[in-house]
Amino acid sequence: MKWNLGRIAAAVLGLITVLALVFGANQYRQAETAQLAITGMQQRAMFSLISHVENMEGCLAKVRAASTPGQQTTFLTATWSHAQAAAENLGQFSMAVTDLTAVRQFVSRIGDYSLVLSQKVARGDQVTQAEWDELRRLEDSTKDLAGVLSDMGRSALASGSRIGKASLTGLFLGASRTDNWLNQGFSEIDTMAQSIPSPLYDGPFSEPNQAALTLARPGAPVDMETAKSIAGSFIGTGEAFQSVRLEDSEGAIPCFLVTHKRADGTEATSAVAKQGGAVVWHTDSFRKTLMRPSAVLTLAQNFEGARQAARNFLSSKGFQSMAETGWRRPGADSGRIIFAFAPETTVGQGNTAEVCRLYPDLVKVEVSEGDGRVMSFDQKGYLTSNDHPTRALRAPLISEREARETLKDDLRVQGQGRLCVIPMLPTREVMAWEFNCKEGEDTYLIYVNAMNGHEEAIFQVLESEEGSLTT
Repeated sequence: MKWNLGRIAAAVLGLITVLALVFGANQYRQAETAQLAITGMQQRAMFSLISHVENMEGCLAKVRAASTPGQQTTFLTATWSHAQAAAENLGQFSMAVTDLTAVRQFVSRIGDYSLVLSQKVARGDQVTQAEWDELRRLEDSTKDLAGVLSDMGRSALASGSRIGKASLTGLFLGASRTDNWLNQGFSEIDTMAQSIPSPLYDGPFSEPNQAALTLARPGAPVDMETAKSIAGSFIGTGEAFQSVRLEDSEGAIPCFLVTHKRADGTEATSAVAKQGGAVVWHTDSFRKTLMRPSAVLTLAQNFEGARQAARNFLSSKGFQSMAETGWRRPGADSGRIIFAFAPETTVGQGNTAEVCRLYPDLVKVEVSEGDGRVMSFDQKGYLTSNDHPTRALRAPLISEREARETLKDDLRVQGQGRLCVIPMLPTREVMAWEFNCKEGEDTYLIYVNAMNGHEEAIFQVLESEEGSLTT
């Protein structure tokens, strides 16, 4: 049987069609599998937020019932810990309709207020009735927030599997459309948060201190077009973006928000300070759509690569003498690590010279473990503290040996003490000796004032595969 050209062409075309269908089906299955993995992580973050807010409410209720200072301190610090986690969960959402800034500030202030009261109780100071009344008011507000979130959670479950593929993906990636119930829910929360008076106290997230947050070296003002150019240079990947959106953002640090959008809907946003043009923070959602389930298998193997990528990024942005102060994974299977760095400088001269770590000047870099790409960057602490004209670093009056002698005898000090500056409030910082101590199986960081020898702060260190947490 002879084949003519027409039959050969038809056979080839048929073979190509079959191969294309097989390839397309395979790609679809891979995309579906990847989407399911992303959906699972997104849903866990949503319900983690609900859990932490409900735990905040429970801890605040237990504070009122606690009869001893020890119990009160335990529940107050637990409230602060859950508030930190809830604020972090909120930071992962990107709403196209509702701004969640007020909600994050609300949650942070509850945690901050609880921490301030816990420190007051621990010192043996009298907590006034007005302060207890304020805590009760915040408990009621937290209960309202937990109720709205619980309703949203029930709506999520009632919506079935489509929540992950449509609604939550829109929340995390900043998609242009999300389900109405999500917009309504977060809009209700935002309105509620804005209507609640801020607690009157002296803490890092109190309104007076937030308003007082200014750049250490402001520089000359920049316009919106200049900010656009700065943001484009900061990304530095040479990508061809589909569009660029420019917005005003008034807050503790007035910024221009520059958002570069890709064809696949993912965005890279940079906040450029109106004074001086520094990039205050940057976030990129690319990884949330590119990560494959198989990438989870390589997370532990690629940790050092991610760490080096973070260091290389800081070096490329001009940061020098930066010491890593900690790291954490926001979820065991998130595929990303957040590294924290602080600059070090020298105080004193000659034989008395000491290297001093500046913790208020913290810089955070979030890196994808899969390919080392930078997912987020935050240098707010650095811009508001480093080289501030009111900062005067003097040689310590208390030596490391003298500071060590103030510690309890049964504490086992690990290595040498480190001279550092620690933030007490945005408007107050203290030079201290940092000691890494063990008591039984527990690890603590203890800070002794380098000028008067008084114990300033104690943090317990909780270490796991997800990082190192101080409480």
